[in-house]
Amino acid sequence: MTITRCSMLTLLAVWILGLMPRAVAAQEARPCTVVLDSAGTWRQVDYGGGREGQFAGGGVGAHCEGQTTSMQADSIAYYSDRLQFDLFGDVRFRDSTVTLDSDRSSYFFVDERLEAYDNVRLVNLETGSVLTGPNLTYFRSVAGLREETELFANNRPTVEYRSASDTAGAEPYIVIGDQVRLYGSDAAFAWGNVTIDRSDFHATGDSAQLRLEAGEGLLIGKAEVQSGDLDAFSLSGDEIAFSFIDNELSWVQAVRQAKAQSADWHIRSDTVEFSLFDGAIQGGTAWGDSTRSTAESDAYTLIADSLVVDAPDQELTEVRGYGLARALSSRDSADTDPDWVAGDTVVARFDTTATGQRVLVELEATGNAQAFYRIYDPLQVDVPPDINYSRGSRILASFAAFGVRQVDVVGEADGVHVEPVPQRVP
Repeated sequence: MTITRCSMLTLLAVWILGLMPRAVAAQEARPCTVVLDSAGTWRQVDYGGGREGQFAGGGVGAHCEGQTTSMQADSIAYYSDRLQFDLFGDVRFRDSTVTLDSDRSSYFFVDERLEAYDNVRLVNLETGSVLTGPNLTYFRSVAGLREETELFANNRPTVEYRSASDTAGAEPYIVIGDQVRLYGSDAAFAWGNVTIDRSDFHATGDSAQLRLEAGEGLLIGKAEVQSGDLDAFSLSGDEIAFSFIDNELSWVQAVRQAKAQSADWHIRSDTVEFSLFDGAIQGGTAWGDSTRSTAESDAYTLIADSLVVDAPDQELTEVRGYGLARALSSRDSADTDPDWVAGDTVVARFDTTATGQRVLVELEATGNAQAFYRIYDPLQVDVPPDINYSRGSRILASFAAFGVRQVDVVGEADGVHVEPVPQRVP
């Protein structure tokens, strides 16, 4: 038996996740004459008016004549009036580039569409990408009909997504969403409670785009990105864009209600972005129009129009605030009137203690610099501190474990120093 008009090889050769090399797809994109190799039963039904049906059962094997594609199923049916080819029960497609398993499948020749249902598993032998789920619908590339292949799957399919340029054994990105669309040779889209996971990367959002060949991705709606080490960093916002170099996260940016967090600091702004290397933050910036940028640690808060963070290998060394910047440093969380340093620019510098903690060691303000701080006597903890307010073109404050150690004011310096009133002895 020969079933004509079935473009199965074309369908399969450009299939999985749109990642097949274009040269291969072009070479294989020709009609397939399906030849029946084996069947327990076969019959043909003439419905009249040029309409007929062909049916085979009892375990069916077939292949594309002169090509590498083979197919197996418990039974098949072909309807000439509907231009539809159905396969039922333990359906298996195989060729040199892909495999597709499902419980049942249908191919519609009018719009070059294949639908697969129940226990669907599709593997790209070229890239190792895998899609599993309850269903998929595939639209193949056809001249005059559509330029690129498209694949749709819903009911939360799972995609092990790899790039055609990945090295052998490269770890895939696990993409899960209520709906998934794969377009062309290198574009994946997902909607509805989307998650993207790898050992060094975890992301969530209402929707997502991923282009591995271009090295970029986008999360939209309740977006969040975390490093594989959950203690390293997290970033959230209404939208998050990210980039890859050599398949490793290299840059990430959150916009609108952006928040970033690491073990040492928290940052809030309209926009927050970071550069990364080897899974660790190297530095970043924060800025905004509707809100001021804020960086917080356990010991300080820096507020400015924009912030720049230096953190090589995720070790915080310096935070710079530009535009009406103010740094507040408090002795404890109950301090309602903290020390502060302000200026057009404020720089906070950090160092590591003998116990391995990152601590604030210096605050520098330039341009309309001001400082309000208290001076405590470490030998008399019960004595109220001196209070000092200073102004100048540059102020440099250094800190010790007990608080302000020294303040230097440069350029047109003035200010007020207040000592506590001595307590009366009865």
